[in-house]
Order: sequence, then structure tokens, then C-alpha cells
Amino acid sequence: MTRPEPHWYALGNLGSNIFSQAFATYAIFFYIDHLRGPVGAITAALAVQSIWHAVLNPMIGQLSDRTRTKRGRRVPYIAVLSLPLGVIFVLMWHPLVSHSGLAWYFLVIVVLFDLTYLAVVLNWTSLFPEMFRTIQTRSRAQSPRQAIGIVALIIGVAVPPLLYGHFGWTAMGIILGSIGTAGFLLSLIGVKEASTLNISLRQSSPTNLRTSWHLIRTSQGFGQFLGTNFLVQLTLGIIPAVLPFYAKYVLHASHSMLSSLLASIFVVALIAVVPWTRWIRRKGSHHAILWAIGWLSLGVIPLIFAPNIFWALTGAILLGIGLAGFLVLADVLISEVIDQDAHQQGTRREGIFYGINGFILRLGVSIQALLLYVVLHFSGYYANSMGIAPPLTRLGFRALAGIVPLFLLLGAWFLIRNFNVPQSPAEWVESPEA
Repeated sequence: MTRPEPHWYALGNLGSNIFSQAFATYAIFFYIDHLRGPVGAITAALAVQSIWHAVLNPMIGQLSDRTRTKRGRRVPYIAVLSLPLGVIFVLMWHPLVSHSGLAWYFLVIVVLFDLTYLAVVLNWTSLFPEMFRTIQTRSRAQSPRQAIGIVALIIGVAVPPLLYGHFGWTAMGIILGSIGTAGFLLSLIGVKEASTLNISLRQSSPTNLRTSWHLIRTSQGFGQFLGTNFLVQLTLGIIPAVLPFYAKYVLHASHSMLSSLLASIFVVALIAVVPWTRWIRRKGSHHAILWAIGWLSLGVIPLIFAPNIFWALTGAILLGIGLAGFLVLADVLISEVIDQDAHQQGTRREGIFYGINGFILRLGVSIQALLLYVVLHFSGYYANSMGIAPPLTRLGFRALAGIVPLFLLLGAWFLIRNFNVPQSPAEWVESPEA
């Protein structure tokens, strides 16, 4: 019996990260700054999209867990919806309406984008704990997965200006959409669902969404994981959002220096993935997550006091080291929670676990926006090309870049330090033929 192929499976991260990062970074800029769409209506559509995204996560997870086909529970969604997702992504950057209809077009396109994106990504992600069953196989599979994921992050954030600057926005959408779609479809080469692997998945009667929320809320260790993941992911959302302001108004750095600062985080993370993978296999996931959060904490400290870009680069390097560890460990830890739940409940419910995790993480976007709004609105900030800012504004940016993340990370460290879910024993989850 063939095994899952982690290198093929990892290609799904091309679609996952390119689509999400390009949308998050450039969609509003494209519709408001480039197309001159109505600011209020476009931002209102984005608010609707945020709520839609949060609600969809657990709904799609529940639907996925209850799906039964000859191809498995997850594969049909990826196989059928990857191409429509790519087409919708392209149409996002090539509006088919006049200027007066931009706001409605944006609302419709982001609703369709979220529906297809979550259906593909949540099912692709849910395959990970099902296919890779021990700390050794999971950490080994995470190495190529996160390496490709970090490359995709760079493509989604750094490449679009080069593409739309030289070839236009439609061409950018076609190029990125083709890469992302190809990544999802090629990942299926490495996918072997549980039924294919002769792994017995004991069935229980289907549960509705409300019941699943209750069961998962009481699952051993899931609350610890959710809280920790939320705090770390909130940190990783705040820092990139504030760094452009921080670089301009605190460090008086150029755009190229800002690019170097952001790129250094991802490049270091890319280099550090393999050492982290080996260390996790040797020391275990529970020990390693504390070290990963510790490296992230060390990375934000220079941002509190940095007098120049070089100090900030030191922090970026430390952040990159911690980021690599966390990227590898996040799915390993939630997989252990899922294995424990399957051992106790008699059925595997990866989809609803990942769905609720996505719902909780989405709340962090609102908190991140609120924190940035408070600093910009109440500190005397005013936009200018010279990078001049009142002392209170500069202090606010330092707080968002360093102080707030440090407290969030300390909270995450204390929350996960006594993680009470055992590392998944092979006899729980693997058959002799797997």
C-alpha cells in the first residue's frame, strides 16, 4: 500500500498562501486606490466578508466531516473546486462591471472567493492529521510544507507589485491564480485518505454543528491550543500590519529598507524550517512550542527600543527563527488534539476542529484593526511624506510592534506550558499496513 507523499501534498500551500496573502495585501488597494471605488462601500463589503469568512469555517468543517464518497471525505472538494477558485481569483483583479457597480461586484466576488477558498483549503488542511500519524511523520511532512508555504508568502506579498507594475493587474491575477490552482491540483498526487491507507475510522452517528461545538469545547487540550494559537497568530498579524508605519515614522527607513526588513523574516524562517523539524523529532512538540514562542518573544524586544533599521533587523532575524518553529508546530499540536478526540469519541472530525480554529482566528483580524485604529486616531498621527510624527504616535507604533506582541506571546507561553494532550502514540492512529 502506497504512503502519502509529503512533498506533493505540500504544494497545496502555494494556493493557500498565495491566494490569501495577495487578497489580504492588495485587494483593498486595488479597488480603492487603483480603481477609485467608493471607500465606504468597499470597506463595508470587506466587513461583510469578514463575518462571512468566520461563519463559513465551522459550517464547511462540519460538512466535510460528514461527507462520504468513493474518493474520500476531502479529495472531492479539492478536485472539483480548485479550478473555480482560480477563476474567481482572476476575476477579482479583472472587474466585469462599470465603475458604478464596483462595490457590489467586490462584495459578490469576495463572498464567492471565501466560499471556494475555504472549501478547498480547509479540506486540504484537514488531510494533514489524517495522513501523517506520528510526531516523526508529521514533523517530517511539515518541513516541505512550510518551506513551500514561506515561498508562497513571499510570492503573495513581494511579487504582485512587480507583476502589476509591468504587465497590469489582470496579468497578475492570471499568473498568481494559475500557480495557486496548480498547487492545489498537484497536491492531490500526494494525498492518500484514511480509506486508501486501510486505516479504520470508526463511525458514530452524525452530529449537528451545535453539538459539535459542545463536544470540541470539552475536548482535552483544545482550549489550550485555541488560546495559544489565537495569541500567536494575533501577534503575527499585528507586526506586519504596523511595520510599514513603524519603519516610516519611527525608524525613518526607505521603502527598500522596509522590504528588506520584511523579507529577512521570511528568508530566515525558510532557512530555519529544516533545523526545527529535526529538533522537534528529537525533543518533542510540547518542548519545542515553548522554544518557538520564546524566540518570537526575543524578536519583538528589539522593536520596542530600536534606534535604527539595524536593530530592527536583529529583531526580524529572531522573529524568523521563531516563526519557522511555530509554522511547523501549529498543525502538529492540533493534530494531537484531533487524535486524542478520535481515540475518545470513536470518529475523526478534522474538518470541524479546523473550522472552529479558523472561526476563532478570524476574531483576531477585528482586534488587530481596532488596535491600529486606536493608535492612528488618538495619538495625533497624520499622513505625510516626510515621516514626521508626534512622540505619542511613535510610542504607539513601538507599542504595537513590540510591547503588545510581547504580552500576547507571554500569555501564549503560559497557556501552553502545561499542554495536557499526549503526543499521539502510533498504536492509536496507525495500522500495520499504513
